[in-house]
Amino acid sequence: MIDIAITAIIPIFLIITVLWKNKKIEDNQSFFSKDYTNTLKGIAAIVVIIVHIPKEYQNPLQDMIGSFAYVCVTFFFLVSAYGMQYNVENKPHYLSRFWGGRLISLLVPCVIINVARFLYHVGVDGEFNWSVLCNIDSYVRILLEYCLIFYLVSVAISRIRIKHKYRLNDIILISAVILSSCYIYFIHPIKDGGGGWPYERYGLIWGLVLYHYFNSIVRWLNKAVTVKTIALFVTCVALGLLYLKYKTVWFYGEYLLKIILGFVIMVFVFLVSQKRLLKNPISEFLGKISYEIYLSHGFIMIVISHFMPAIGSGLFVLLTVLSTIVFSCAVNLIVRPAVPYLRNKIAHS
Repeated sequence: MIDIAITAIIPIFLIITVLWKNKKIEDNQSFFSKDYTNTLKGIAAIVVIIVHIPKEYQNPLQDMIGSFAYVCVTFFFLVSAYGMQYNVENKPHYLSRFWGGRLISLLVPCVIINVARFLYHVGVDGEFNWSVLCNIDSYVRILLEYCLIFYLVSVAISRIRIKHKYRLNDIILISAVILSSCYIYFIHPIKDGGGGWPYERYGLIWGLVLYHYFNSIVRWLNKAVTVKTIALFVTCVALGLLYLKYKTVWFYGEYLLKIILGFVIMVFVFLVSQKRLLKNPISEFLGKISYEIYLSHGFIMIVISHFMPAIGSGLFVLLTVLSTIVFSCAVNLIVRPAVPYLRNKIAHS
């Protein structure tokens, strides 16, 4: 009970983070703004930490929260796909500078964290494990794969003269996501706890759909809000209970139900938050370091479990979250000036 009580500090903190200075607004200008997505990314990053707690430090509350953390990764993919599509259609030189910008923003934090992890192993274990320096998180690898096909398709589509070229663009990208997901799940499953993200990568599709049908989706969100909120809440609870019961059932529970549940949960979150101003100092702070939090939490768990192997489950969860936030903040202080500097160097080279 003590471990569960200590673990409960995390969701309580997240609820406070969302509600603090949260206020209703009359229009939808806040929906999917930078402040809006930053707040949700910060919350999502903390939830992702909880799902990766090692078995020996897990507890029922942590396990329950972690069961739905895949929705957070789905949201990360959604934001990335939405952002890339927005930029390619609204920034004239986006594609010409695409790889310089994307590689730097994605890989610089990876490199810094890899160096820290390498130095840790040298200092603590006396091991010069050079492969650590080349490690790229599976989430980042999938984003890079999507970036590659996105770039190739966007360049090809931009050079042909056809009507509704972005529809063709979407068809190709959506097909690529579905086929890659099915390949990972049915043909080449990865059972290492992260793997190919066959369910979460559907967020790339949701991001494209949200961008191209943004106004229609906002109009739908604004109609019969109370009825839809109740209906979606009941649906989320029903599907969530079914998922907890059948999440190990091949395809129907493990794949299909999981994807549907993730989609419904995100729609519900959008519905209840689309006319809310989600911005306060805590959410801003967490949003800015959400990527670093995602990349570094595994390393922090290794450090804590090494120096405090007998620590209780609740304290391990709480200390992991707090330490990851502190470490991510330090990494971000390096990343913040480094990324624009390197982008500028590449742009003028």
